Amino acid sequence: MQHKNSMLLGLMLGALLPIIAYFLTSYTEIIAQLMPQKPLGLYVLALTGNMIAVWYCYRNDRQQLGKGIVLVTFLGMLLAVITKTVVI
Repeated sequence: MQHKNSMLLGLMLGALLPIIAYFLTSYTEIIAQLMPQKPLGLYVLALTGNMIAVWYCYRNDRQQLGKGIVLVTFLGMLLAVITKTVVI
């Protein structure tokens, strides 16, 4: 039962939605069609999905899993904001 409450699993699950959002944003025109004024829109949806998953984990006594999801979500959103707003 312990393997279902590991931080490593949380890191992997938490990375899933941001990776999907990255590929949809980078390699398709879906963001231009659905949300042309909001380039970070899919990342916000990924954040929302991860926060729902965190809520579920903490509600069902899986704190380590939730911590992994929170860590990846925070780092992913920080990276998205830095790379999308800082132009060199």
